[in-house]
Amino acid sequence: MGTPTLRQQAYVMIHEWIVTGKLPKGTVTSEVQISRSLDMSRTPVRAALQQLELEGYLRIVSKHGILILDSSSQRVSDLLELIASLELFAVNSIWISMQQEDLIAYSNNKKEAFQVLLRSEGNNGAALIQFEYDMLLEILTLCHNTEMLTLFRNVTARLFWALNEKRWHTPYHLETRSHVQELILSLGISADHFRTALFVYIQHLKQTWT
Repeated sequence: MGTPTLRQQAYVMIHEWIVTGKLPKGTVTSEVQISRSLDMSRTPVRAALQQLELEGYLRIVSKHGILILDSSSQRVSDLLELIASLELFAVNSIWISMQQEDLIAYSNNKKEAFQVLLRSEGNNGAALIQFEYDMLLEILTLCHNTEMLTLFRNVTARLFWALNEKRWHTPYHLETRSHVQELILSLGISADHFRTALFVYIQHLKQTWT
């Protein structure tokens, strides 16, 4: 691969600022301010902003600036349901292509890894969120569909996945732990069990998302 273009570099940096909260949701900035921060001309920055607008991260408001979009409840619900659709498709495919013994072993390994994490990092919301993310991504990886992986990464970024720790704090943490455990166990039982566990898990995410 060649050296990234200025537009690509601008896109990566602005995207990172949005998903990490350096450009907070609901705030307004400008093309000029971002260009200065990046020490770039406005042309590549404008192109990067237009791409990010198409992907749903921001809105370019003529004569007013760049609005970093907040996560409305409907938008969060739609994006979480998209993740659920990806996971269901993947698990249905996996149950066709893999031996049940392998799925049971995989489920047991994830169960053990989760228990180890709870013992060592039980109060670390960031680590628990990362475990959830990695598990969901790993399930999609087993499906061997690169477009699904790309879509998952895009959707979770738009949800500001890494910034949403509420579900791992009191009074939600025990319920969250239970839902994640059920999701893991269901992988080794059947696709139908996974569907039920996933529905409950996604509903819980909707109720605790910020």
